[in-house]
Amino acid sequence: MIRVNRFLFGALLLLVSACATVPFESTELVPTVPRTAASLAEGLWSAGTGSILIRQSALFEFERMRVPITGVMKLDRSTKVARLVGMNDMGVKLYDISVDAASSQAHFIIPDLARYPGFAEAVAVSVRRIFLTTLPEPGDALERTPTSYQLTRAEGTGGTVRFTFGGAYTQLLEKSFRGAAGAWRVRYYRYQRLQGHLFPGGIVLDDDRAGYRLTLWIESVEKTDE
Repeated sequence: MIRVNRFLFGALLLLVSACATVPFESTELVPTVPRTAASLAEGLWSAGTGSILIRQSALFEFERMRVPITGVMKLDRSTKVARLVGMNDMGVKLYDISVDAASSQAHFIIPDLARYPGFAEAVAVSVRRIFLTTLPEPGDALERTPTSYQLTRAEGTGGTVRFTFGGAYTQLLEKSFRGAAGAWRVRYYRYQRLQGHLFPGGIVLDDDRAGYRLTLWIESVEKTDE
């Protein structure tokens, strides 16, 4: 479980009233057709091979603290490894962290942030949930509704994961976990094609146990071999 220190971003904090609303419109749903769990799992926007470079802006919210961050992330879709660099709105580098499915490595953290235990792991857990792990599988139980597809499965940790697909591109709209180990969900918005790539333009992660929200505005996605 992530334990978020309320002064985690003390050197950077911007104290204003937190806003609980989502800054993205809900995806317009369309009638469903017969599909299999395997076809849905294979159609994820982040699936495939090779690396992609994602440029994004983020907003971290915890209680009355709101911290804007801009950054870039290289995601290797073959190995499920991500490396991300974050900066504040003044262009000051905040962190450089590598993340895989089970571990993380902090290449750099600004000293004011390094004073707070658990910062790198909090970033790593968020990246895993959004991009790397808790993915739909061909064996998941499938329920089809008139406008969406629901995949569910029991996890070994004593919880249940659920995935919702829908929209014009039949893409992942939400995934969530609830169980003894925690309760969280990720929602994906604004799917679009840019330069031939399909990706969500907005992502919201809510951790009900830790009590924080991370909102991402994805600005661009590019293939890269570097």
